[in-house]
Amino acid sequence: MNVVVQQPTLAVTKLTPNMGVEITGIDLNKPLDSATRQRLIDALHEHIFIVVRDQHFTPDQFIAAGRLFGKLQEQDQPEIYGLPGYPEIRQVSNMHKDKSGNIAKYSPEWHTDHTHYTIPPKYTALYPVTLPTDTIGGGTSFCNTRLGYARLPDDLKQKITPMKTVNVLAGSAARNAKSTSVEGMQAGNKNTAIQPLVRTHPDHGSKAVYFHPKKTENVIGMTPEDTQDMLDDLMVRMVQPDTTYTHQWRMGDFLMWDNRSSLHKAGNNYDKSQLRLFYRIIVEGEKPM
Repeated sequence: MNVVVQQPTLAVTKLTPNMGVEITGIDLNKPLDSATRQRLIDALHEHIFIVVRDQHFTPDQFIAAGRLFGKLQEQDQPEIYGLPGYPEIRQVSNMHKDKSGNIAKYSPEWHTDHTHYTIPPKYTALYPVTLPTDTIGGGTSFCNTRLGYARLPDDLKQKITPMKTVNVLAGSAARNAKSTSVEGMQAGNKNTAIQPLVRTHPDHGSKAVYFHPKKTENVIGMTPEDTQDMLDDLMVRMVQPDTTYTHQWRMGDFLMWDNRSSLHKAGNNYDKSQLRLFYRIIVEGEKPM
């Protein structure tokens, strides 16, 4: 029988004034008491992302750690990027090739995950399995879209708050979508979802701008081209030095972020001749409101 234990050495340290905390002194392989688990979830909601240091996971242990935060969703495209026997895990590797035989590109543009799903994931987590020996570059960047929304002029807030976006696999007018393959554009937008451009966080109560530029076909009532113009403007307003953070990875990091309050993007400025492999899981969310 598992014994639920307190881990009193847990320490939470801010990474920047406006987002992100580092958590040390805890082993996610050990059963947690309810208060410790809730402290982790509260930190995630308050600080947008958490980095739990010095973790050592097998695939089963990574899944178990993810389940501390909710029900896991099965990953898309398991035949290419999945880990055999683990439908909840997607492998993110610089050695992967897509169906066209090209090296897969993992979202180097700002986005939030799976907005073309009616119920998109609320959290995403990454865990490095192998990193290049050169630790410079290859960081994952985050933007606090809650703070981005709060700083918008009042008239712009009033304009965009009631807006709804049409979300598809690959928007017809999407710009700077470096990870969109021709195959992806031609695959047909089988999943279409209407999402609010400004969503209210069901746990934190705050509002945040919410969109994936590549997956936005249009704002209802606007053309795709005019929509992208507006999203470009919002991006410029939100992505500022004090609303962003780039995480430099080290082995043992368990990094989870809240898709409902953030954008993220992958950094590709590292030695691609060396293997770089992550496990990724996503946690089931709720219908955005």
